[in-house]
Amino acid sequence: HMATLGACLGLLSLLPALSLPNYQGCVAKEATSLPYCDESLSYDARIEDLISRLTLIEKINLVSNGDGHVNCNMPSGAVPRLGLPSYTWLIETNTGVHSVCNTPGQCATIFPDPQCVGASFNRTLWKAKGKVLGTEMRALHNTGGVIDRDSGLLVGLTGFGPNMNIIRDPRFGRAQELPGEDPYHTAQYSTEYLKGMQTPDANGYPLIRSYLKHFTAYSREYHRQHYDATVTQFDLYDTYLPQYEATFKNANASGVMCSYNGINGTPNCASKFLSDIIRKEWGATDALIMSDCGAIQDLTRYPWYAANSSEAVARTLLNGTDIEAGSNYFNISAADAIASGLVEESYLDAACKRTLKQRFELGLFDSVDKVEWTKIPAEAIGAKEHQKLSYEAALQGLVLLKNDGILPLRKGIKIAVVGPHAQSRHELFSDYYGNEVCFNKTWDCVMTISEAINMTNVGGTTLSQPAVKFVGGDDGPIDKAFDAALASDVLIIAVGTTAFQPPDIEHESYDRDNLQLPGLQTDAVISLLRLKIPSILVMVNGGPLAIDSILNLEPEYQPKAIIEAFFPGTHGGRALAASIFGDQNRWGKLPTTIYPLAYSAQVAMDDYSMSKAPGRTHRYYTGKPLFPFGFGLSLTNFTTKCTRNPTNEAGVASFSCDVSNTGDMDGEEVVLMYVKPSAELRSAASHPVPLQNLKGFERVFVAKGMTESVSFDLAKRDFALVNEEGERVVYEGYGHYVSFSGTQPQGSAFRVDPKEL
Repeated sequence: HMATLGACLGLLSLLPALSLPNYQGCVAKEATSLPYCDESLSYDARIEDLISRLTLIEKINLVSNGDGHVNCNMPSGAVPRLGLPSYTWLIETNTGVHSVCNTPGQCATIFPDPQCVGASFNRTLWKAKGKVLGTEMRALHNTGGVIDRDSGLLVGLTGFGPNMNIIRDPRFGRAQELPGEDPYHTAQYSTEYLKGMQTPDANGYPLIRSYLKHFTAYSREYHRQHYDATVTQFDLYDTYLPQYEATFKNANASGVMCSYNGINGTPNCASKFLSDIIRKEWGATDALIMSDCGAIQDLTRYPWYAANSSEAVARTLLNGTDIEAGSNYFNISAADAIASGLVEESYLDAACKRTLKQRFELGLFDSVDKVEWTKIPAEAIGAKEHQKLSYEAALQGLVLLKNDGILPLRKGIKIAVVGPHAQSRHELFSDYYGNEVCFNKTWDCVMTISEAINMTNVGGTTLSQPAVKFVGGDDGPIDKAFDAALASDVLIIAVGTTAFQPPDIEHESYDRDNLQLPGLQTDAVISLLRLKIPSILVMVNGGPLAIDSILNLEPEYQPKAIIEAFFPGTHGGRALAASIFGDQNRWGKLPTTIYPLAYSAQVAMDDYSMSKAPGRTHRYYTGKPLFPFGFGLSLTNFTTKCTRNPTNEAGVASFSCDVSNTGDMDGEEVVLMYVKPSAELRSAASHPVPLQNLKGFERVFVAKGMTESVSFDLAKRDFALVNEEGERVVYEGYGHYVSFSGTQPQGSAFRVDPKEL
């Protein structure tokens, strides 16, 4: 399987480009003789020359909608007299490249939602995904690729995604866009993702540039454009910033999209505090900051109340935001803001320089033949190896929560697949899935769960009924689902949510009110289970679902197996079928906590404290979850035994874990390493202390009857905790317990004092 992932990291054969890539500069006769196109000069010198030639209005058009029309993709203006082309900044790259299909078979590869991909705990997969998206965006850019058919805007080379806010609250409507609830896990995901997306060629040109969303502490949809979050320095540096910091420092992130909300009285898209963190504290001096769609216009509204559009523009530029998207205040009022002295033109120049620097470094003003990536052909878009990787991601992201011996199913039996997700197609995708999945603008190329079960159940029969709608009444009617169940040996119940509207369950602009299955789904599931037919419950959803009432049924009525599928995307049906029948045994682990139903009444959606009782995420939650972070079963059995090695000369604590497959099938296991502060440290600290911190993980394939080893290292800095001022402090003289998931005996841990390191 690692060989497959390795193969997917490679590009298709590089072929000569048939025409100039989208937005290529320094090709018009007006430009070629100017110093900004002189490749013997440094980028900084070339940019200074170009800026010096621009009028005030031309500079404004570089960082705003060039034609004055509002567009969230932010097509900047061209300067024909200087041969400077326009450029469209925003291309969504969270699960696939947002684009239309070029031709049949040339549609962008769409991956499962980030939670599903995050559940793999596989760094190699994450980097491979990034490489696929970067490769396909370059291919689209090289061959006239289009973002959407209505606007006709061309695909550029600046990808916005991954989305890196943590799943602070399970009701968050955009949980489906995020890899999980843990800052370390999210940092590892985004770091590898960006390394793949920004892969340099032999001359140092990146495949694409990648920008992180949404910066920061963005974690609710209700009133999102007018919300001022109260966040302590502790929570900011302990939870809401670490994943961004790691990705800037370890993967050279190109910038961020600032989020709609504000923090402690300051809007994020006009926050010198946040821009200074990126450019000064983290050293990303050239990082670009682009507003979320319409966020600059929102500065004149509650609760920010800029006096007018000129003041909104001034506050934006003075505090470090470079590009306005989705509103046209820059076009309307930037010249006035400068003329009236609200902001100096030098701030606009700085924003223009940062935007141009990104374009220059992508090779958009250099000779096309110098950039290796300009030779990537259209055949790379939706290529077979890319689709195979998407299928791999779905296989590794499914989480087996329960198996009372029913799995793997034998083939050739009678199966009923019922529930609102039994026959769903586009509902298998998260909200930011891309644009076109199938060339004919339908979803016919996506296999439903019931179709995949039927295809895999060779020699058997498969019946399917939707039973109930996602919300509202029955759909079928429900009696037909009962008839199908009673005629079958095994019942598969596929339930959950959808990211699309209608109905409004969970998606951008819409949080959930609670954690239960929506509509009549819970009642329908319980009624079906009471038929006492061996059943498998499959949950397809974004935010975690509380299924207390199902888990609390008498044992004879409970489902024999439960699978968390998230939104598994294009190949999700096939991956589920292969896993259920045991053709594949590639399961993942939960990247989020599945809380009980009562949890949503215990925490306020607008409370951004992580440690306030009962606490949020596995790091602070003191209650009993239905299923904890990091949980997940396999169709085989694993035992893990870990030992501590002698501390090496560099002062690093080293551990080795032997993972043995004692079952009857080959399989893959994920070993997670936690650092848990001791009770005496918790008593001594004057700030909140996490129950545990995830500090490492490894995914490993183990053939049946075999043992494989994985290793982990911990340096002194890995034991640091965040104090009230947001500083990282190592408490020497106090113990920490290092433990590993799945170890025997259960709960065994190694005590480590950082002063030893």
